[in-house]
Amino acid sequence: MSADAKIELKICDYLRENGKSTALVISKKIAGDKKLVNKHLYNLERSKKVFKTDGQPPVWNLLENKSQKTDEEEEEEEEHEGAAASQTKESAREEERVMKSLKSGGLKASQVARDLGQQTKSTKKLLYSMMEKGKVQKDKETNEWTLNKGEKTKESLHSLASLSGLSESFDVMKELGSGGFGEVYKVKHKFDGKIYAVKRVVLTEEADSEVKALARLEHPNIVRYITCWPDSENWTDNGNQLPNTSGSLSDIVTFERSGPEKRDDDADEDDADEDDADEDDKDLEISGISSLSLNGSYLFIQMEFCEGGTLTSWIDDRNLMRKQRNTVETNKIFYEIIRGVEYIHSEKLIHRDLKPDNILFTANGKVKIGDFGLVAVQENHSMGAIYRTEGKGTPSYMSPEQDSKRYNEKTDIFPLGLIWFEMLWKLSTYTERKKLWQDLRDQKFPEGFCDRYRTENKFIERMLSFTPEDRPSAKQIKLKMKEFLFLNQNQLSQRTC
Repeated sequence: MSADAKIELKICDYLRENGKSTALVISKKIAGDKKLVNKHLYNLERSKKVFKTDGQPPVWNLLENKSQKTDEEEEEEEEHEGAAASQTKESAREEERVMKSLKSGGLKASQVARDLGQQTKSTKKLLYSMMEKGKVQKDKETNEWTLNKGEKTKESLHSLASLSGLSESFDVMKELGSGGFGEVYKVKHKFDGKIYAVKRVVLTEEADSEVKALARLEHPNIVRYITCWPDSENWTDNGNQLPNTSGSLSDIVTFERSGPEKRDDDADEDDADEDDADEDDKDLEISGISSLSLNGSYLFIQMEFCEGGTLTSWIDDRNLMRKQRNTVETNKIFYEIIRGVEYIHSEKLIHRDLKPDNILFTANGKVKIGDFGLVAVQENHSMGAIYRTEGKGTPSYMSPEQDSKRYNEKTDIFPLGLIWFEMLWKLSTYTERKKLWQDLRDQKFPEGFCDRYRTENKFIERMLSFTPEDRPSAKQIKLKMKEFLFLNQNQLSQRTC
């Protein structure tokens, strides 16, 4: 008899003699390791020898004992299972969210907790529970959690299966992230040998706007656009491959960049009625760029790959450090962000989703603003107000007016104030962040912030003004940063040019 079979026999004998019990109690009684006992309990469950209630922790019993229960015991268990049913569903949802968070690669427990909006302590408990079930694993050297091989969410499996056509020109290296926006993949081009990011999105008007904005913008602090191509809605069903991007140009939609002298107000006369133009900002009408046909299902956008990670990771790493943050380094990075936003606004566009997740770093630390999925024009051809779609953006970073239908580029300044604050101020736990965040949105700063960051406090306070008109423009912030924060222009130019 194998060692595994002996352990499972001991578990069954214990349950037969003593009745229902938990993995911890069983492991103590048979002198085994709890993780090992848990593993064998799940094996026994799969072979229909034991069953469990779905409480926390689970209570195990032999399946053969199920028919021997008294009416009172059955009523008691039904009550327990009924009370635990909602917990089970919630637990399953939490595990699925963890798996989605880990699809892009290894993360520390604190980073997973941030994605889930939970405390790190409760997230660690969930991760260890999932590890016992064989769903995730932890690297002892880096303390990063990853999915076990073979553990994929349904969405992940579908996405990877859908990318078979990319093998014509690219080697898909890993999935970088996914969400409501689509999926982003790290790929290596088979012919030029370079690493790129390829984003797959459903081909909607928002995707059309995003690619037009990327094609138009050319700046050191904006993610560089390469090309894009649409694909028909049947490709996932019949196995059709994606267009070979190294082949005929007729297979690829490529937009020429508009020079600085070309702006929205240089466009030809708009044929649409003025009322229709004012109704919403869902279309980017940019001169010199052909319109995409929206008949296909998906759009693939090829961009430069920013291997330095996101500003979210940069902030999380510094939240784990005991030493005080380097204010000079922080302000230089924020200066680059401001330069990028100033350029976006100079091109008569609004980003509408500025947050640490959408700010990236290259290998040498240069800042790049990305994800233009919610980009919008500042004004229509008649220079009138635009009635916008409500609630576009990430709620915790959205400006107060973004819940309304009228706002301008100043809506991007509000999240920049929040971002600058969390780059400077250490927030150790999710609870601390949640408690502070609403106060911060109301211009109430934590004790000690004003004394430590006197000049930055003045900037951020104005940036978080409830009234958009009271906020400084990106250009004004950039100029004032050079004037009051004593930034060395030569150092800045080395990072941003």
